[in-house]
Amino acid sequence: MKYKYGLLFGCSVLCALFLISLTAGSAYAADGTDDDTDGNLSEKAGTINVNGHGTVYSEPDVAKVTIGVITEAATSTQAMADNANKMSSVVAGIKSVGIPDRDIQTATISVEPEYASENPSNSAMIYPPPAKQNITGYKATNTVTVTVRDLSKVGGVIDAATSAGSNEIQGVTFMLSDERQSRVYQEALQKAIMDGAAKAKNISSAAGITDYKLKSVSESGPGYPVYSYEGAGGAMMARAAAAPTPVSTGEIKVEASVSMRYTFVPR
Repeated sequence: MKYKYGLLFGCSVLCALFLISLTAGSAYAADGTDDDTDGNLSEKAGTINVNGHGTVYSEPDVAKVTIGVITEAATSTQAMADNANKMSSVVAGIKSVGIPDRDIQTATISVEPEYASENPSNSAMIYPPPAKQNITGYKATNTVTVTVRDLSKVGGVIDAATSAGSNEIQGVTFMLSDERQSRVYQEALQKAIMDGAAKAKNISSAAGITDYKLKSVSESGPGYPVYSYEGAGGAMMARAAAAPTPVSTGEIKVEASVSMRYTFVPR
């Protein structure tokens, strides 16, 4: 009987030692090796993370001008009819400068009542003051967005529109065509990568790291602002009537950003 108990105890000890050895081996495999096995980076690798930024300035090659006609009449029907007649003349004027139909797009059409408020004499004592609104007429609005691909014609488009009856110039927006935007952005992206690489080089040099490798690059997305010149309605039309409207295109800033990850073997 004692012999049987001794045999069982010995087997239990051996099993326990075997399990301990398996656990230790698994822990070493998880912590002592690195998934980065490229080149000489076979040991546990450290990382250098940098952000690169690139900027390129480019002259715009496309402009969008928002041009409108506002009319008022006693009835909504009359306001819309008057507006349609004037807008037809405005569109014809825009086309006379060399703008094709495909670059003239209706933006808004609306008609709304206009009111005159009648407040009682004691309204100053009441907040909010009561008001009785009477319809005095109707206002119709029609605006078109004109795409100008020859920037030398922007001023001429505005002048032709106002001469034909437009009484609303909402502004000019300058931008890049799809082709130029793509080309300029690629230049900015190259600068961003060079900027990130230079930062990684400076960091590794300062830290005494000689063996490091690029592992990943991610793009943060393009930055593509537009440049707007807001027209001041009547003020712009007064200038157009006196002389050709001057328009300055300026430059557009295109930006690109990247995140870069390098790995190295710590000393």
